Amino acid sequence: MDPAPSGNQSCLMTTLGGNVVVRNGNSLDFCWREAIRSLLPVCDVVSVSDGESDDGTQEEIREWMKAEPKIVLNVYPWPNPKGDPDWFVKWLNYNREHTRADWQFQLDADEVLHEKSYEQIREFIQTPGQTGVVTRHNFWLDHRHTIAEGICLGKRVIRLAPQKLWLASDGYHPKGEEAASLGRMTGIEIFHYGFIRKPEAFFKKERLLQNYFFDSYDPRLEAQEKNPNWMAEPSVGDYCGHLDDYSGSHPAVAQDWLRERGYAC
Repeated sequence: MDPAPSGNQSCLMTTLGGNVVVRNGNSLDFCWREAIRSLLPVCDVVSVSDGESDDGTQEEIREWMKAEPKIVLNVYPWPNPKGDPDWFVKWLNYNREHTRADWQFQLDADEVLHEKSYEQIREFIQTPGQTGVVTRHNFWLDHRHTIAEGICLGKRVIRLAPQKLWLASDGYHPKGEEAASLGRMTGIEIFHYGFIRKPEAFFKKERLLQNYFFDSYDPRLEAQEKNPNWMAEPSVGDYCGHLDDYSGSHPAVAQDWLRERGYAC
């Protein structure tokens, strides 16, 4: 059943659902609360899939749901993936199927949607036959530098699409070809803070993530785990030689999270 429209919305209006998946967001220092908060003002429902967290994340979501009726939780039976390149897109699209709305906006748990994008999102979903390509700022070193396009993670990603369309996360996947073929560039912006989380949590998360995808862990990262300046080490990837300055604003809901990690907004 589709969610009931909120406020003065008509039942005939197009609905939008947020799609966020998270596992152990607290211990791995994801900005998962900020991700959800950034979606709530523009979405009719935010579907949160918890991967059987054991650090209190799921309990917090359940408590939050008591005060925020837009949040809907589904628990994803954790498969404990190992060397499975599709483990994340399987989970992402499991949650997509549980997102009861006409359209979806997908955010990773370490990404935040900027509030200045809300109006364009509302307008975009009124036109069928397209998917929204958004700009993702991938921060490195601090909150004032981003990795240049084509060097590391994707900067142009499809995150806004009809709910029925399979999404491929950040890279190519044959199941995501239909969504990609309908892509149209937008001015929508999301902020990826995954690299500038607390360092000890970054390495813990990265060790898990790389084993999920590749059944291995990058020895270059392992060698830098005790180095407070690890992001400046060329051996990690030499991203410092390919940085763009960022002088714009950050999402309002992310600013306290940034300050708590030493970044002055």
